[in-house]
Amino acid sequence: MVLTILFILKIILFIKMTGIQYNQAIIFTVSALFALFAFTLIYFSRNKKKQSIAFSFYNIMSAIMFADAVYYHYFNNLPSLIMLKQLGSVAQVGDSVRAVINPLHLLFLVDIPFLCVYSSKKKKKIKKSAKVYEKKIRIGVPSLLALTLAIVITVLSVGGYGTVLGRQELFTYHAKDFVSLFKSEDAKGEGEFTEEDLAHLRKRAMVDNGKLTGIGKGKNLLVIQVEGLQNFVINEYYDGQEVTPNLNSFIKDNSSIYFDRYYQLLGRGNTSDAEFVSNNSLYPSMEDPTYTQYQDITFCGLPWILRDNGYTSWVLHGYKPEFWNRSAAYPNQGFERFISEENYNVGEVIALGLNDKDFFKQSLPYLKEMEKPFHAFMITLSSHTPFTMPEKYHVIKLRPEHKDTMFGNYLQAIHYTDEAIGEFIEDLKKEGLYDDTVIAIYGDHFALSSMDEANEKIMTDYLGYQYDYDSMMNIPLIIHVPGEEINETVSKVSCQLDFLPTILNIMGVKNEKGVMFGKDILNTEDSFVAQQTYMLKGSFIDNEKVFVMSRDGVYKHSRAYYLDTREPVDLEKCKENYNRAIEEINKSNYVLRQGGRFSLSHLSGKDSTKLVAHAGGKIRGLTYTNSRESLDKSYKKGLRLLEVDFIWTTDNKLVCLHSWDGFVNKFFNVPVKQYSYDEFANFKMIHGWQQLTPDILAEWMEKHPDAYIVTDIKGDNVEGLRILKEEYPHIQDRIIPQIYHMEEYEPIANMGYKNIIYTLYLSSKVSDEEILEFARENELFAITMPEKRAEGTLPNLLKKEGILTYTHTINDKKTKKKLEQNGVYGFYTDELRQ
Repeated sequence: MVLTILFILKIILFIKMTGIQYNQAIIFTVSALFALFAFTLIYFSRNKKKQSIAFSFYNIMSAIMFADAVYYHYFNNLPSLIMLKQLGSVAQVGDSVRAVINPLHLLFLVDIPFLCVYSSKKKKKIKKSAKVYEKKIRIGVPSLLALTLAIVITVLSVGGYGTVLGRQELFTYHAKDFVSLFKSEDAKGEGEFTEEDLAHLRKRAMVDNGKLTGIGKGKNLLVIQVEGLQNFVINEYYDGQEVTPNLNSFIKDNSSIYFDRYYQLLGRGNTSDAEFVSNNSLYPSMEDPTYTQYQDITFCGLPWILRDNGYTSWVLHGYKPEFWNRSAAYPNQGFERFISEENYNVGEVIALGLNDKDFFKQSLPYLKEMEKPFHAFMITLSSHTPFTMPEKYHVIKLRPEHKDTMFGNYLQAIHYTDEAIGEFIEDLKKEGLYDDTVIAIYGDHFALSSMDEANEKIMTDYLGYQYDYDSMMNIPLIIHVPGEEINETVSKVSCQLDFLPTILNIMGVKNEKGVMFGKDILNTEDSFVAQQTYMLKGSFIDNEKVFVMSRDGVYKHSRAYYLDTREPVDLEKCKENYNRAIEEINKSNYVLRQGGRFSLSHLSGKDSTKLVAHAGGKIRGLTYTNSRESLDKSYKKGLRLLEVDFIWTTDNKLVCLHSWDGFVNKFFNVPVKQYSYDEFANFKMIHGWQQLTPDILAEWMEKHPDAYIVTDIKGDNVEGLRILKEEYPHIQDRIIPQIYHMEEYEPIANMGYKNIIYTLYLSSKVSDEEILEFARENELFAITMPEKRAEGTLPNLLKKEGILTYTHTINDKKTKKKLEQNGVYGFYTDELRQ
């Protein structure tokens, strides 16, 4: 009882600490039911070690809640199990982790030592009493709770709350996350990428002869990625003290361009993803740090492009080569040599490793050694969170209220790094490198999180306006081209995705091989940044506004505000760019999985996908036969999508029949009841037709390699599709599953099915808005609906989103034409011809 009560109290704390604003009662109810089920199952059992099991469960879940809350505090999202692979990296940045722990987080763990005493006494008490519960209690109570939980989750999922639970409820989120670990790579593809998409991206990213094209041609390129450099410190005076005097001076140089509305764009890999995005102009992975997930993939990014144009490309960083898997990933990124901590004389350590001043000084000989023209990519370290600088480097005189705060410490750290950059620039001049080198400097990501209450309050007070996501993610980009009179501040909204096309334009080099999702900032008016970390997928920043997608995945719970006035924006004004953000990221994910190249795969032509043969199609005036002959006839009529019914036998196998009621009597002249697989397979079908079993269907498909089967499985749909996948893997890519409820999508997609149809005949209570949201967030082949719903507004709404819609069952051309005019793409039919 004590553990149960304390656990439920921790659920309440968890809801608070993970920022759940909407549907708190629903999420609490589901979590509490999970907890009650677990504890009753344990305590009502006959297991002699029940107290130890219960206490272990309590401790494990407390640790998970603690980890979730800490991770959420920094990343505004819950962690994935896949991140366990990064525990080594976490251990190396222990000070940074400790810096983001809130004292309230410790409430998840603080009781455990005291409960050890309680648990020990409880074990003795249980052993002494040897109480055994009656069977009806031992089995009945957990079963009742499990049934209640199942009913609640089903009702909520049907009512459109499945996404809410999957994103925010403790047990549901981690269960889905666990299942996703077994998701095949093919199943993870998130979008079809067409030749038109490729042409569009090339057109918007490349400039033949635009502003500043080629002004750096033939020069060296030195790119410096500065740890934690936020834009608010640029040209900032703290009580009369210039925070970044050297960067400010560099910006004012006649040969410099300053981009002041430039934003970070990260995935799971933080600093390493800033590198990947900047060098490749692709969105980063959200499953694993990109350098880990795609370490063996050769992307056509900046190092390779410059090497193809005669450059030498090296990377320099004064930390451990294996951190963020850099040493494994860099060769395929195109870097010829990695100068790491092992190549430097590490003296005074600041933050994680080699201090920035020593890093720059010791890097100079390597730059001089490089064959020219060279491309050097340098990554600083000293301004890494938690910004603990030796006292002798505390140059900024802080107000009492800012001492020993993250904000105050950051000002000291970034001032030190600025000083190191200033000294380095002077050394470049002395060594004769400055006048023939294009220099680009940008921040990797924010330093001070707006999700931390202390940071948010201090920054809001200091800046005089709300410190929100846009201020947090705003980093500077400075590009210096020696000898050019180009001084300008560019205030277009842009991000790290845009660095590659912008710098290529300046260097006068074209990307002939890869694809870039960014734009040349100097030669575009398209100002748009799609975020997916900290701000969730669907969030964006454009020249006017910021849209922040709600964590529960419900669009109407989101918020938006104008960049300049901070005033709220009507969410309807954000729909177009919200959809664009999701589409852009999905398409980039597709490209990412192709290694920056393409293997376009389509169904066999658009015309052949407009009609679906319903239950095999009509034959001799009969429908729902699901016979081999009906498939043959439909195929000869030109149909290549053929729906087949599946139903379970008494021995839990699948056969192709619409139902065991009148159909088994109608087609086989046997009494109406459920039969076994062998009994069904041995029936004689009317007219000498051949009934279908999965074996016969697979054989038929092997003889018709351009045909696709649309499944209609009665009963356990997920289990049926699992069996089809395991027993007929050679035809899986030509099986198009139909799902009947939103929660079926994830497990079926995880099996590797590429084309999924969401059919709505069991989802009449799900609103159009919920269906649109689901379709936007999940890759579907199509959505199918009854004729009555197809007469409404939903088909055109889906059409505007680029989502195919089908309706069933249509057998006359007049109705077909009417529905086509209403936005319907295709039709399930018994007798229409292709």
